[in-house]
Amino acid sequence: MILADELNIDVCVIDDKLAREYAGHLGLKLTGTLGVLIKAKERGIISAVVPYMDMLLKNEIYINKSLYENIKKIVNE
Repeated sequence: MILADELNIDVCVIDDKLAREYAGHLGLKLTGTLGVLIKAKERGIISAVVPYMDMLLKNEIYINKSLYENIKKIVNE
């Protein structure tokens, strides 16, 4: 995060809550893994987000059920 701040990085990809809070205090623009997936679908890099969220869940990456449903609505899946 310090390097990102020093290099004026456009966006940091951070999922950890505490790290996101710290990065926010540094004034860094943030996104998470799900934000990257949404952007990838918007740009046509992937055709669907839900299969990737399912893979994350299968690999024991926690996604809140309401967040999962909200993302599905956002990406029309």
